[in-house]
Amino acid sequence: MLRDSVNEWHDTKSKPFLRAVQQETKAHNDCLVMTLLVRNEADIIEGNLRFHLDHGVDFIVATDNASSDGTTEILEEYAKKGVLHLIHEPSRVFQQHAWVNKMGKMACSMFAADMVFHADADELWLPGSGSLKRELFARQQVDVLSVPVRNMMMAHKGGTERFPRDIAYEVTHPIIKPVRKVMSEVDQQSFFLYRYPNKVIYKTHNGYIDVVQGNHDINPAWRLRGKFTKKLSTDIEILHFPVRGFEQFCQKIINNGEGLENLDLHIGSDAKQAWHAKRWYALYKRGKLTEEYARLHDLDAYLAKGILTPLSKQRRQVLRYFNK
Repeated sequence: MLRDSVNEWHDTKSKPFLRAVQQETKAHNDCLVMTLLVRNEADIIEGNLRFHLDHGVDFIVATDNASSDGTTEILEEYAKKGVLHLIHEPSRVFQQHAWVNKMGKMACSMFAADMVFHADADELWLPGSGSLKRELFARQQVDVLSVPVRNMMMAHKGGTERFPRDIAYEVTHPIIKPVRKVMSEVDQQSFFLYRYPNKVIYKTHNGYIDVVQGNHDINPAWRLRGKFTKKLSTDIEILHFPVRGFEQFCQKIINNGEGLENLDLHIGSDAKQAWHAKRWYALYKRGKLTEEYARLHDLDAYLAKGILTPLSKQRRQVLRYFNK
């Protein structure tokens, strides 16, 4: 395909076309590394890996936090294929910040990453252009892209919901409020209706850039250095699948809650960090998760308000990656 393009340039004498071909060639030579921190994600981890490898990711650095459901074995298969480096992390003190930045530094020092992003297993980073590399390369004066997160929600079927079959809605117009206001309202309406913080994908030509707890932004210390330019992505969006059924919802809350509780006990953390996960864990201890799950999926009123819309055909096509 590239050879045909070059021949076409010789025929048309189009210098802009040649520059585009050269840019595309270099973009494909740049190395994009994705990191993943996972625990018990066997239902979606392979779909996640296949999707991102199909959309521009060259290599994956993954940390498995003591999975017991088959996640480890799936990651090991991809490590055998030579597209993934697997780290085993058994600790139940959830040091997400340290573990993710360790992977990011390895991506640069061991796997020659030109670009890095930190994903979760329940996310698909979807590029409209088809490749997660293209926008960063095309915007040569931009070092960091801020990428919006879109929540994908399930239809309410009384606890019998199944993923991906019952993913039915997208939060297209999320409620935008300060964190403390959100914290005061989530007992009345679904947390997933609020806008999530953007996440970042960035170049490493000035070295690896640390991210903060939660993976949503770069360390503020880097902002003060003023050596990079950060812009909103116009090509990439993150499809987030926060709930994949009642059993998965409960297990995720228990896993995360225990890890965060241990983190606070041994190290300490900001009260705002992962506050929603801590709230859900407190509800679990009080035996209130069934009520919380039902309320999270009571969405008819929000469809009428336009906060939610039915899942588009394009979104449904993406779900095929999760079909076994």
